[in-house]
Amino acid sequence: MIYPAEELILRNRKRCTLRSAEPQDALKMLQYMKIMLGETPFLLRTPEEFDYTPEEEARILDGRKNDPRCLMLVAEMDGQIIASADVRSHGRKQRVLHRAELGISVRKDHWRQGIASALMERLIAFASQAGFEQIELTVESKNLRAIGLYLKYGFAVYGTRPHGMKYPDGSYDNDYLMVKMLQ
Repeated sequence: MIYPAEELILRNRKRCTLRSAEPQDALKMLQYMKIMLGETPFLLRTPEEFDYTPEEEARILDGRKNDPRCLMLVAEMDGQIIASADVRSHGRKQRVLHRAELGISVRKDHWRQGIASALMERLIAFASQAGFEQIELTVESKNLRAIGLYLKYGFAVYGTRPHGMKYPDGSYDNDYLMVKMLQ
């Protein structure tokens, strides 16, 4: 789905652009993901495991852009992607077409500026308009900032997956399974 670009004024009075991710963003997205994966332990992959080529990333972005049941947004500032978020169908099977999955990330140096809230509002509105009945996500139990955001937007914990994430030092974190009902 294509989302028209819009300017967002952040809490620090700086400006960024919210827009659809485009295939030509492939290199910027790869750079963004390498930064994100190095900043936080809460994402599924390590920086070493993120090995898409620019061509593979461009195909992924093109597929999301052309999927009417998917919206992938980026926040861009000074030519760099500083946040990314998407909502998309849980699957193509008839029995799960009512479910959407949501993911969101913001670079650490842009936290607390309202970017995540702006992205959440647009993704929730899209999911509702697209006819989804619920949005689901998984979040690590120690990721208190993200959990606070999700609770703020009406998500509720419906389950816990013990040892959902295992870290290099051998420690674990539980996953919270969260859902927001739209209908």
